[in-house]
Amino acid sequence: MDELIELLKEFDGIGQKAAKKMFFQIMTSKLKKQKLIEVIEKISNDYEICERCFFYKYKKLCSFCDSQIRDKNLICVVSDILNAEKILNSKFKGIIHVLNGEININKNVHPEKLKIEELFARINSEVEILLALNLTFEGEVTANYIATKLKDKAKNITRIARGIPLGGVLDYMDNETLEDAIKNRKIIKKG
Repeated sequence: MDELIELLKEFDGIGQKAAKKMFFQIMTSKLKKQKLIEVIEKISNDYEICERCFFYKYKKLCSFCDSQIRDKNLICVVSDILNAEKILNSKFKGIIHVLNGEININKNVHPEKLKIEELFARINSEVEILLALNLTFEGEVTANYIATKLKDKAKNITRIARGIPLGGVLDYMDNETLEDAIKNRKIIKKG
């Protein structure tokens, strides 16, 4: 039992109490146990990680790499698969590259532990890189590292805009967010 609870705790967001609760629910419900077995089998049979962009493939097809309508010369770089899923569901028309994390020296996550070299192998003078990394210290470090390394190798290197989110209220914004919003403003009407 302890071994299974420890395994469940390895999932992000699952602590000791939640892991125990899940264990006992699975153990006491044949229906839940069977559904879990079916889901794990489906994941094992139908899903795998794309060896090119590190997003997932469903039935051997990657929604980015195997798409005929996506712009292969526009690569959006994200830190994890959840962020890539967000990009997939947006109006972005390019492809993706998942780093599997961000540089974090305090947690011993160095560039060589991420999929950065694999990104560099995909770059040529026709490719634009959109760095859509988190607007955190680690995200900024990672974006700066990649931008510095690719300075003369890519057509363009861009960063997602920062500023006030939709529904945001100025009263609740910190000064840095407000400054970024002003700096990254868009022209509505040119006069």
